[in-house]
Amino acid sequence: MAWQWISAGVDPALNGTLRRRQYITNAVPALVLLMVLFYYLLFLTLGNRELAQSCLAGMPIPATGIAWFRWRQACGKPPHYWKACFICQTTVLAGILGGQGTLFGSHFYFLLFFLTAPLIVPINDRLGMTIVCGVCLGWFSLFEFMQWPATPTVQSLGPTIISILNLGVLLSGSIILFIALLAGEHFSDALVNRIQIMASTDMLTGLANRRAFYARLAQLQYRHQLEQQPFCLAMLDIDFFKRINDNYGHDTGDKVLHHIASLLQHKVRPQDLVCRIGGEEFAILLPDTMLDQAFTMCEAIRNTIASSPLSNGASNLHATVSLGLAQWQMDDSEQAFLAATDKALYAAKHAGRNAVQQRRQTAPAL
Repeated sequence: MAWQWISAGVDPALNGTLRRRQYITNAVPALVLLMVLFYYLLFLTLGNRELAQSCLAGMPIPATGIAWFRWRQACGKPPHYWKACFICQTTVLAGILGGQGTLFGSHFYFLLFFLTAPLIVPINDRLGMTIVCGVCLGWFSLFEFMQWPATPTVQSLGPTIISILNLGVLLSGSIILFIALLAGEHFSDALVNRIQIMASTDMLTGLANRRAFYARLAQLQYRHQLEQQPFCLAMLDIDFFKRINDNYGHDTGDKVLHHIASLLQHKVRPQDLVCRIGGEEFAILLPDTMLDQAFTMCEAIRNTIASSPLSNGASNLHATVSLGLAQWQMDDSEQAFLAATDKALYAAKHAGRNAVQQRRQTAPAL
């Protein structure tokens, strides 16, 4: 639910940095409300109801901000950072003017807002950054050099209580700053991971794409070089796929691709990687697998696909696949390995399709 809240209304068309700022902006009123509630409970614990009432005066501001942001999100319009800054500063002002004064340093929160401004204000908006930082420093300077008196009840607090409250401001401000910086880092990592997933995923089938295939193949080659761990590659091609597109349309062809991708995902092991590398062609990388084991697995895949028709309206659409299989050999190059697997695939097609053909192993030199 928390993730749904902070991601609602975020524009996916924006770049990663701007989306991160929208995430953090969405979270601002909730963080401010938590801060006010923290002080409310702290003041009640210390037995000062007047200070607690000053918090009650500030609670409607972030609460209204949450409702306002939610309404904007429902309209598909993410809140602008000006609104987040307004909620932060107005809440602190309400506490100071409502009785807390500057006795225990609440105005130092304006310095906190100054420090965290780059997290929500776009750096390229120089005017906006200047205004936000100028306003934060202006409020801090005003209350630092022109102290706002607290109510008599607050002024009558003993030095121990005031020290506790000063410590509370310092600790809560540090925690909020830490959370803001941590959230910014978390959202940055999440966006980078999302971009990496998008860059390595085939959008139609959800399988890994060609980029992921070559990356994993390079890993297996390196592992084989270090540990001599065997691995195999199966290339798979849907039989007469062009005929399916011509007779039933490309939408049905896409359904066939998705259907076969789903069957492949269910038939392979967790350590295997299924990729769509183009058109109706798929590849399966099988680590820690000898050729005879891989052949058995490919036969099971072929039989499963042949016996699993796709429902297409009132009829069922039967599709079959041909597979070429090869095991990596010590003297292989990547190009030779792929060519050998592709040659085995063409041999399966020339043998009548709906078949598995494996690379002929060469005898080791004496």
